[in-house]
Amino acid sequence: MGVIVMIEPQAEHTPDVEGKSWVVGGLRAVHAARAADDVAGDPADTTLCGLATAGMEKHSYHPSGPGASWYPPNLTPWECKACSRALHES
Repeated sequence: MGVIVMIEPQAEHTPDVEGKSWVVGGLRAVHAARAADDVAGDPADTTLCGLATAGMEKHSYHPSGPGASWYPPNLTPWECKACSRALHES
């Protein structure tokens, strides 16, 4: 299963994924989403933990290979544990 990494910003914060401004105080959590069925490269409507992906930003990270983390390792403190559990259970 392909995973799309989604960034959940803090309330009232507009993330700038390319500039990484969310890392400095605007990041609430890093979530995993399945790919949408109808548009390649777009996330499904909800994350694996059930949150709406609308209002989140897609991250460009892709795992480097089997066994690699589904999210960027530098964002470990913000990992959504529920998304990780759902990913490993599927």
